[in-house]
Amino acid sequence: MFVTNPIQYSPFLIASLVCYLTNKTMNDHRKKYQHNYRKSYKSKTKRVNLTLTNAEYRDFSREAKKSNTKPTTYIKSLALSGLKHQAVIPPNIETELKTLRFAIRNIANNVNQIAHYSNTVHNLTAEQEHGLLQHLKQLEEAVFQYTQGQIMNTKHDH
Repeated sequence: MFVTNPIQYSPFLIASLVCYLTNKTMNDHRKKYQHNYRKSYKSKTKRVNLTLTNAEYRDFSREAKKSNTKPTTYIKSLALSGLKHQAVIPPNIETELKTLRFAIRNIANNVNQIAHYSNTVHNLTAEQEHGLLQHLKQLEEAVFQYTQGQIMNTKHDH
């Protein structure tokens, strides 16, 4: 017997029907969204396949593990840094570099304070002050160049 009065339907049946219709609408919306997202993503990116020997893959995997990244992410970073003629700085060296830069900048701040005090008592000339700051710049650049050289030498040694 077909019941035409909705009041005679059980609450469970009505809830099930609402749930089905809602999920169907959500699934349709989700599928459309994913389709549009994939289409947009494909238009903005290019997938590249790379073939490596097992030994090469092992080497890349070992180095990637040291950097706490996946091998594909590591290889991509190497390729992009090579394209830009930059060295990939391992995280441990990057941390040390940040510490050194911070120390050098603190020294520069101290030199500025000394120069300010000296200007009030007239013990340091402007040339001497400028010379001190130039030496600090040279020190920071020397640390950077040394580190870049060490990184490049380390990579070529393996």
